[in-house]
Amino acid sequence: MYKKIFIFFTFLFFSFSSAFSRVNENVVHDALGFMIGGDGGWGAVTNEYEIDGCVTTYVQALGDMNLIAIYDFNKALWNSASSQIGEDGREYFILNGEIGVQEVYAYDAYGEDATEGLWIFGIEPGPSTTIFFPILVDISRFENAMYDLMDECPGIKSKY
Repeated sequence: MYKKIFIFFTFLFFSFSSAFSRVNENVVHDALGFMIGGDGGWGAVTNEYEIDGCVTTYVQALGDMNLIAIYDFNKALWNSASSQIGEDGREYFILNGEIGVQEVYAYDAYGEDATEGLWIFGIEPGPSTTIFFPILVDISRFENAMYDLMDECPGIKSKY
């Protein structure tokens, strides 16, 4: 009898603890959409995207190609987050992590793999250790969204 009660409460504990530890995909949706698309959110970038916990995949038109970007914030090293002014005068968000924190692929209008051609646009093709995209809003607003995303997807733990 005691064994059944113990098993029941153990099951109940793990059910509640896992329910509260799940990623709030609405927060990921809103925060990352704002970080990538600014005030226009996802609609300013794409209508084709999928959010699965801390992994986001989206398709974006790039010239006559479709760019597919995958961000895995489980692999993010948030302590490395920074911004940098590029050669074009725009401010860029930079976040390091494990290989695969960002993956970028491209396909031409005929469905042929055009991933290697991304170098022309200054984009590292395939899996990489760095997330890199332009910041379209005031940095303080961008940081607020970034902190929301960090709360949901803490990534790799590091003191440094």
